[in-house]
Amino acid sequence: MILRRNHLLETLQDGRIALGCSLNEARDPGMVYAMAAAGADTVFIDQEHNLHNTETVFDLVAHAHAAGISPLVRPPQIDYAWITRLLDGGCQSLLIPHVRHPSEVERLIDLAFYHPRGRRGVALVGGAGVNYQEVTSATDVMRWANENLLVGLIIETPEAVEALDELLLPGIGLALVGHGDLAQLYGVPGDPRHRLVLEAQERVRALCAEREIAYGVFQPSPHLIASEVELGAQLIVHGGVFSFIRKSVGDFRRSVEGALTADSTSAMVQPCGLPSVHR
Repeated sequence: MILRRNHLLETLQDGRIALGCSLNEARDPGMVYAMAAAGADTVFIDQEHNLHNTETVFDLVAHAHAAGISPLVRPPQIDYAWITRLLDGGCQSLLIPHVRHPSEVERLIDLAFYHPRGRRGVALVGGAGVNYQEVTSATDVMRWANENLLVGLIIETPEAVEALDELLLPGIGLALVGHGDLAQLYGVPGDPRHRLVLEAQERVRALCAEREIAYGVFQPSPHLIASEVELGAQLIVHGGVFSFIRKSVGDFRRSVEGALTADSTSAMVQPCGLPSVHR
């Protein structure tokens, strides 16, 4: 069997930088190919804040693999049905929100990994999870699935910050800070640069470095990406369909308006007051 490798996991394990972009509410597979062609290492599919159903996510995951990148999916919660379906549907990278207690992480690892690390439900029936191939050795496939699974946590609650040492367990390969939620729960909504949030971020960054866990950031500002990389961030989730379209269409509109203004000014200064002729 030739089974699918998790390119995002390999990139992070090799110490390289990965760029992720959000699909937002987009459901068109063409968006996935466009992001991959532009150089994205992963597309971020968010089921916590968007209305993608499971079938749509399966399609987007399949197209991401076909485009040569490994998708990163955020389920809304730690739940047997969510975790099992996503993994069986071909998703190899999960990003879990709103973790608070070590018991939640233990349950997550138990659901996501096969023996000996966990007790993931077994359904080796030749579907998307095994790239539509016939399974001839269950133990080989289970080992491959465990080796190619990336489980990440979003640290976005004060409880998670306090219990951080017990959350970043073996099996967790990635951690990011959810600045917006963390700021709100610290009582400083809308202030992701508040001292409490930055201190939490530094704790996450330091412990990730100590335990050789990839550290990532959600960074909307392109001007801050270089400094994030200098501080050790490997996964940069920046922008998405909405922000890219807004910027591109806005730039286009400003260019057209600028050209029309220049053309109008030029027409006003033609000899004899005649407007310029464009062919």
